Amino acid sequence: MGAVFDCCPRCKGALTPGFLRSGQRSILWTPHTERIGPYLPQEEGEFSLPGANLWRGAKCPAQYCENCGLIMIETKEEEST
Repeated sequence: MGAVFDCCPRCKGALTPGFLRSGQRSILWTPHTERIGPYLPQEEGEFSLPGANLWRGAKCPAQYCENCGLIMIETKEEEST
């Protein structure tokens, strides 16, 4: 797991480390409110979360704040040196 924060940036509550997972599709981030087509990045600015696989879903490190409900995820995998 990459960077781990001590507290929530929104409410300063405790963060619980874990993973954000999807079922059978990848998780797509898009700046568009309306979208047509499959869950794959196709337009400029869109991307799937790390570990995305159409059949096995996605799994990426995340931290969750039980107090305010914020989930923080990493959208880029760390590079090994």
